Amino acid sequence: MTEPADKTNLEQPALGEAPALAKRRSRARRFGCGLALLLWFTLLMTPCALFYLAANGEIRLEHGDIPQAHAHPLLLLSLISERDDRGLRIETSRIATGQPAGLTLCVETAVRFLLWQYSGGNQNVSYCDCYARQTPEAAWELSNTSGEGCSPTR
Repeated sequence: MTEPADKTNLEQPALGEAPALAKRRSRARRFGCGLALLLWFTLLMTPCALFYLAANGEIRLEHGDIPQAHAHPLLLLSLISERDDRGLRIETSRIATGQPAGLTLCVETAVRFLLWQYSGGNQNVSYCDCYARQTPEAAWELSNTSGEGCSPTR
């Protein structure tokens, strides 16, 4: 059975709306697929990261442009296997303050613990190390250490 030619289909969008609607859906679908792919890849790589952590005892990412980069890692995940404490140590650092001329620099380091067996007490800590130098070519020297986080006025 055929329909009359003059009957209009109300379910179809107007001629100018269809490509714009398809383009928005396409972008959203691409973003959603990309996000799902990233989450899936992260899920698949988690056992590899855990094996690496178990074999080496730590996973370390370092800053490249700060003094004593080994003492102030960008991210450090390490295993704790002591008699009374067991778990993960998570250490992060960031550049808190610095002069545009590059003569002073403060680095804030935060150490957090994720323990499944612990002896008690709060073991999390933050501290601030400030460095200074006379000229931009000179070596950095530790000028100040604070047991608290870096304040904006340092």
